[in-house]
This record gives sequence, C-alpha cells and structure tokens, in this order.
Amino acid sequence: MSNDPRDAVFDALYEVMSNDRNTFLVTNDMGAMGVDRIRKDVPAQFLNLGIAEQNLISVAAGLAATGKTVFTFGILSHMTARCYEQLRLDVCALGVPVIGIASGAGLSYGVDGPTHHGIYDIGLLRGLPGMQVFNPADARTAGACVEMSYRTQRPALIRLDKEAPDSLYETGTDFSDGMKLLRTGPDGIVVATGCSVHRALEAAERLSRDDIHVTVLDLFRLKPVDETRLSALLRASPVVVSVEEHSRVGGLGSLLAETIAEMDDAPNFHHISLGDEFLLGSTSRAWAEEHRCLGPQGIEAAVRTLLDRAAQPRRSQARRVA
Repeated sequence: MSNDPRDAVFDALYEVMSNDRNTFLVTNDMGAMGVDRIRKDVPAQFLNLGIAEQNLISVAAGLAATGKTVFTFGILSHMTARCYEQLRLDVCALGVPVIGIASGAGLSYGVDGPTHHGIYDIGLLRGLPGMQVFNPADARTAGACVEMSYRTQRPALIRLDKEAPDSLYETGTDFSDGMKLLRTGPDGIVVATGCSVHRALEAAERLSRDDIHVTVLDLFRLKPVDETRLSALLRASPVVVSVEEHSRVGGLGSLLAETIAEMDDAPNFHHISLGDEFLLGSTSRAWAEEHRCLGPQGIEAAVRTLLDRAAQPRRSQARRVA
C-alpha cells in the first residue's frame, strides 16, 4: 500500500464508486492518478466543472438532493473559504451527502503563499451544523475517512496533506471512534492532528530519554468528537499540550479549550499553532517549526514547561488555561 494519503483516498473512493453507481466525483479541473483511474473506468460518475468552485459545490448539492452521494475534489483553501456560502446553505442546511476531498492541509502548499494556505478552514467548518471534519495523519486513516464519511451520508470534508508519511496504523484498524492513542504515559498528554501527529511522536520519544513518558493522541475526526472519551483522557493527565498546523482560532486548540473549560479541575494546557495572522509570502514547514514551535523540539519544550508549572503550588483554586 502507498504511504500517500491521496492514493489511499482515491483507492477507497474507487471501490465505493465501483459498487455504488449513485456515487459521483466532481472536480474543479484538479488532476491526480486516482482521479484519472475513476474518469477512465466509471466516466458516467465523473464530472469536471472547471475552475468554478462555488458552482461546483452547488451542483454537487443538487446532485446529492436527488439521491446521489457526491465527492468533490480540489485545493483545500479554495474549496472552503471560497465556497463557504454554498457549503453553509446548499450542503449543510439541507444535510445532503456532499463529501469534500481537499488537498493542501496546513502548509502543504506553503511556498505558494496565503492563497493556498490551508490554515483557517477547521475554524470555518466546525461552525457549520452537521459538518464532519476529518484530518488524517497517514494513508490508512485517510482511506478509512472516505469509508466512514460515505456510510454516514452527511456533509463532510477530508483534509489531505501533500506529504507521504510513514504509516501509523495496521491494516484493519478500527477508526470509528475518531481518535487513537499512539502511545501512553502518565506524565502528560500531547493531542495532535494531521501532520503534527508525527512531530508529536518524535517529541514523545525525545522526552522518554529523560524518563518523561507522555500519551500521544491522534484526534483525526475534529467534528463530531466523542466528548466523553476525550474529556476522560484529558482529565487523567496533569498537563495537556495540543499541536496543529492551523490558525490559533477555531481549530484543535479551541476544541480542547472548550472541553477543558467544562472540567471541575482543569489541567494545565498549552496550545501550539500558527498563531492568529496571515502568513504573507512563502512559508515553509521548516519555518513554522522554527518560528511557531511546531516541530518536535518545540513540543518537547512546551511539555517540560507545563510539567514545571504543574509541580508548583497553585496560587489560587481558579482554573487556568495557558
């Protein structure tokens, strides 16, 4: 199996479309090897609507309203912000099964500048009632997200990275709970999503050399979330660090802060993100790791700082979220 999440997604979609003739793929002139295979083998279920993303979403919603399941494929930043009105009213308000496959999560297209940065969409999409948001960290998870979203027959978006990272999971893994523990430890928990999961695992390995053992949680379904299980995992840890290649606003960190705010005794919490700003010009992942602490060293430092803070007596009983 290829380690490329895009290959896994289109392999899974090919199987779905081959077995369900009421399933369509609609693109905005985007190409990929998996798309070429679908276009060749099931041409009656494929539409290329050109570079007109807002129209594409409305057409997809119209098809879905007639009983079809419609997958769309395009660049993440274009298929979300540019089409927000159509996603909000044509797709989510009607609750129709339009499932976005969106390439370019985070800084996948970082060198192409802010028009292509996929770093604001989670906040946008989490605000839409009924929308499902998937952010897989490897190819097996990505393929499973296609199958899960197809089965729900509800609006969804699957964020895809351009990297082809090492696999995290074995064939046959059950992904239905939307989150997976990749390692466990009593000293803290690092919650990550997408490409940041791999950086979190590296940080956990670095910490283990000093006998600091942390849990690493891959939260790949950002909406809906199993709040009961997530709360239990956070409550069991003295410190929580979240890491995501996304804006500070509305993403994983906001999700965790909302959960922690409802706890009687909140753990110390720190969120690592790209901040709340436009990253003008070309922005690489190497830059983000150095300047926004998104790499293994930055995550390690955040865990150590929170552990030091947790070891100090609290000045008050007030809950604190750092």
